[in-house]
Amino acid sequence: MNRHLLSFSLALIVIGLLGVSTVQTLWLKSAVQNRKADFDQRVYESMEEISYNIENIGYQPYIKEFLEELNSDSLANAQFQKWISIDSNSQAQLDSNNLNTDAQLSRQEFNRLYRAQIREFQQMLIREMISIRPIEEIIDIDKLKLLIEDVLKHHGLNTKVEFGITEFADNNFIYVSPGADLGNLFHTEYTTKLFRRSIFDENKLLKITFPEKKKFFIISFLMPILSSIVFLIMIIVAFAASYRIIFKQKKLSDMKTDFINNMTHELKTPIATISIASEMLKDKGISSIEENRTKYANIIFEENKRLSNHVEQVLQIARLEKDEIQLNKEERDIHGIIRLLVKHFKLISEDYSAIIDLELNATETHYIIDEMHFTNAIKNLLSNALQYNDKKPYIVISTYNTKDGGINISVKDNGIGLSKDNQKKIFDKFYRVQGGNLHDTKGFGLGLNYVKSIVEAHNGTISVESKLKEGTTFNITLHK
Repeated sequence: MNRHLLSFSLALIVIGLLGVSTVQTLWLKSAVQNRKADFDQRVYESMEEISYNIENIGYQPYIKEFLEELNSDSLANAQFQKWISIDSNSQAQLDSNNLNTDAQLSRQEFNRLYRAQIREFQQMLIREMISIRPIEEIIDIDKLKLLIEDVLKHHGLNTKVEFGITEFADNNFIYVSPGADLGNLFHTEYTTKLFRRSIFDENKLLKITFPEKKKFFIISFLMPILSSIVFLIMIIVAFAASYRIIFKQKKLSDMKTDFINNMTHELKTPIATISIASEMLKDKGISSIEENRTKYANIIFEENKRLSNHVEQVLQIARLEKDEIQLNKEERDIHGIIRLLVKHFKLISEDYSAIIDLELNATETHYIIDEMHFTNAIKNLLSNALQYNDKKPYIVISTYNTKDGGINISVKDNGIGLSKDNQKKIFDKFYRVQGGNLHDTKGFGLGLNYVKSIVEAHNGTISVESKLKEGTTFNITLHK
């Protein structure tokens, strides 16, 4: 995938996530505002109902007494129901037109009704005096608290409430519920007038606060907020996982392309050498000399061997991937393998003028291993120590026994070293530490991956320690 296209896709994903997050945030903000407006509306409706209920409770004894007096005269009561109407303000008014035009009533009945009206008028005047009475004389404080809580719950406001009642002035509290904050009550936006129907205006106000209002809103929006966050996280994780997969696929594709290019280069060199040597042997003038025949035959043999090694290396990795490789494990002496390998390696590394020291301190050296593959693994580490070096190579191979009876084998060099990023990727398949030229070092990027696979096939572990320009140390641990 093109790098620019990948960057463009990432930008779209980020913009999309920011857009979704912004829309979710705006939606939640709008929902909170609507919920607050609905909360305020419910509070005001509740306070209207509370105000009328308190007033009706104060009027109730007088209305009851008045009705009892009317019930003592059935005719007066019947006519009162006909001519006297109680409006929404609970004030009785006489329908004088009906009284003057009703010819069926006797004067005695009229006088009786008139007296009833006078009594009602007197009761009304008494009723109007209720507003100047102390609130605790009108309604028991405990009942007032229950009344307020019941009305609020009926309107869906099931949260803690504090209230107070003022008279004459906003800060003149004549009653405050236990534990209420006077400062909050004084500044509260939730206030309503009591005894609105009274002609005596004592400016009694009911004030309410909700100390757990924020908690009430949080609980109300807990599920929507949590669900939005969870779904948003799921989307982010899905996008991140998708991008990670795409990035890994691109990386793998690039590494495979690099591998193919490098393999082509590595295979073309011996093929070209074999081709030239073959052409030379076909020339009778050159091939007639035995020394030339031997020389070019050896070149063909060595290059053919080199080709076979390249092919075998690729096949071994393929077999390891499919778990098709068969390890022939037998008890072998680790130190004996290392000494023999170093002796052979010194012969083929004369061009490097390398120095290889041994510090074999392990006392227990016999372990169950596949000699061929284990030898190849150590050989790969020595080859890297030679190739990735910009000075005279100095290599130290050391061993010691671990506490669990295993053995640690380290290969330390003074080469170019590895960066932190390279150390993380060094065991990946096809990965090669590159300089300025793609082919400045030989290989397919399979060597260390092969080493790691062989070590793990022996139930061992391998790690790397390195500093740029100072060298690298590979540590192999085999367990007993």
